[in-house]
Amino acid sequence: MKQFVPDTRKLYRLPFSKNDNPNGWIEITTKCNLKCPGCYRGCNREDNQGEHSTLEEIKDTIDQMRQLRNCQIISISGGEPLMHPELGQIIQYIRQSGMIPFVHTNGRLLTKDLLNDMKSNGIGGLIIRIDSLSGDRKSNEEKLNAIRQRYIDLLSGYSGIHLTYLCVVNKDNIKEIETIVNWSVKHANSLDFLTFIPMRQIQFDDDEKADTSKNIEIEDLCEEIARIVPDIQYASYLGGTVSNTSIKWLQAPWIVLNGKIIGFAGSKFVEFFQMSHHLFKGKYAYKFGKDRSYLNVIQIFLLACFFQSFRKIASTFLSECIRDPRILFKRAVLQLLCFIVPPDFVNGKANICDGCPDAILYKGELVPSCALEEIKKYGGLIDKI
Repeated sequence: MKQFVPDTRKLYRLPFSKNDNPNGWIEITTKCNLKCPGCYRGCNREDNQGEHSTLEEIKDTIDQMRQLRNCQIISISGGEPLMHPELGQIIQYIRQSGMIPFVHTNGRLLTKDLLNDMKSNGIGGLIIRIDSLSGDRKSNEEKLNAIRQRYIDLLSGYSGIHLTYLCVVNKDNIKEIETIVNWSVKHANSLDFLTFIPMRQIQFDDDEKADTSKNIEIEDLCEEIARIVPDIQYASYLGGTVSNTSIKWLQAPWIVLNGKIIGFAGSKFVEFFQMSHHLFKGKYAYKFGKDRSYLNVIQIFLLACFFQSFRKIASTFLSECIRDPRILFKRAVLQLLCFIVPPDFVNGKANICDGCPDAILYKGELVPSCALEEIKKYGGLIDKI
């Protein structure tokens, strides 16, 4: 049987730790305008009332995150953060604190006026969940590309706003991710990250039983991506806290020219970027640069002098230029594919991300945001019996 999950020895292990991590995760509300199955915060439950955190509470959390995490960005999540009446002030405070505010949203409430307000206050990125498993979307992934296009159109003309599309996947839609990947590559000039997360259900009550019949694993994602992008080359990963070989985050930075993948940046390039960023800016990076990560022909050939992975990219770029000399004046773009695997069990032990970027503050301690409800109820992660 072919091995689709890459050998970690060939990947760069992202150097993130509890106290030196590019991402700080805050949740400003438990109110939400959707009821998505499997919601980690239980916003889909009938007994969820939802409430906004106060501005003072949020500012205090941001201050603690800056001190504890050495963050490049602060991820503003919920619930649905666009529902918070003081979102603009929260974004502004993060900027004034020397970090970059990213907003996680389902996008339903995003308007031109709200976007203008967030931009004026210093927003650095939007992470928008769009998939057929969320809320009331009764559609297939191909039709949802029209919604993905709508947000790209809305963001056109705004420089400096990083865009990620996040898609939750299970057995119902895994065979449809091809249309998402192909569409995303064609729109690499507008889309920075594409993230897939296997769906999981949270057990909120002792008498509840999570439905695992539609669960998929990282092996399933890697196999499907190999079918879509046969020469896929992954570059970096985060491991698990229990298994020595498990992969919880997996990333493939590919280079796109004229809507086609012409190569992969490679593990050594990612290592060089992270180490250089930490050396010169004192912290690890969640994102590349301030805007799209464009590469012109000079930059590509310069990188090819130092990184083997870029030699193939340079060769392909040159071939395209011979075919059409106008391409010489165009720029390629780096786009990142990312998988994030929720907690699973290894030998009965809860296996979570080692160096979790999405850790949240709870009672003064950093804990995985995806396991917060279990920690609230049981005081810690519950092992599988």
